[in-house]
Amino acid sequence: MKLEFSAGGIVYKKQGDDIYFAVILNHDKQWTFPKGHIEKGEKPEEAAIREVGEEIGIPNLQIENLLEKIDYWFVFKGDKIHKFVYFYLLEAPAEAELIPQLEEVGDAQWLKPTELLDSLKYKEDFSITKKAFSLLKIDSIFNK
Repeated sequence: MKLEFSAGGIVYKKQGDDIYFAVILNHDKQWTFPKGHIEKGEKPEEAAIREVGEEIGIPNLQIENLLEKIDYWFVFKGDKIHKFVYFYLLEAPAEAELIPQLEEVGDAQWLKPTELLDSLKYKEDFSITKKAFSLLKIDSIFNK
């Protein structure tokens, strides 16, 4: 068994009265949140800023909160892997444009809250999204 540690986040930006969330298209063709491996000697929050910034092309993200540390198991090339991922709430500047790192992700886009909920497929993504919405005072959308 191998252990892996990653960090990522839910990135949002405010434009006027609207909030938008950044998602990436992963290798399985699913919309999800950006994340990547924590390098040796790096703190999870440092890795989140670096990895998310690289994947979506926004270098000046600000961490607001740790949303959740999730873990799951998978098999890769015959190895059983236990992965731990630290997810943070990250704010991008209002004028931020997404420039996906196409070597790592298929695409990236900004979505409004209802669009975000319609696009997510992984159960862990819903859990951290609910926490992010609560912190941003938009959690009533889960009741509609």
